[in-house]
Amino acid sequence: MVCARILIVFLVLNLFSCQNNDAEVLHNQIMDIHDEVMPKTGEIAYLYLAFRKKVETDSTISLDQKMELLKQADDLEKAEDEMMVWMNDYISPQKMKSSKNNNQIISYLQEQKKIISNIKVHTDASLASGKKWKEMFSINN
Repeated sequence: MVCARILIVFLVLNLFSCQNNDAEVLHNQIMDIHDEVMPKTGEIAYLYLAFRKKVETDSTISLDQKMELLKQADDLEKAEDEMMVWMNDYISPQKMKSSKNNNQIISYLQEQKKIISNIKVHTDASLASGKKWKEMFSINN
């Protein structure tokens, strides 16, 4: 009987340990994506400013080109804003332990992983498009 109770306690503790580990794994995956995207914000800011300056100072480009550069600048700005808002709103699992159970924490982290993954996709697409426009207009660093 004592062995059965010890086995049950062991299994329950092991289950909670796995859930904590799942939360840690998800948090680390989220941080890996963050760490990949965050350094790109400098290039985003540079392109945004370069496009705005080009529109304001270059009288040789057409109205359509100006509109496209402004559209590109706005998209870059949106990508950067998404990242800043996400970083400001993100709650680490450690901070949630006192108010949420493991299932709630894991659910939150799964949603956050989707959000930061979408931010990465948007950031990468915005930068790729921005780099093409940078080349087309010979905008130098």
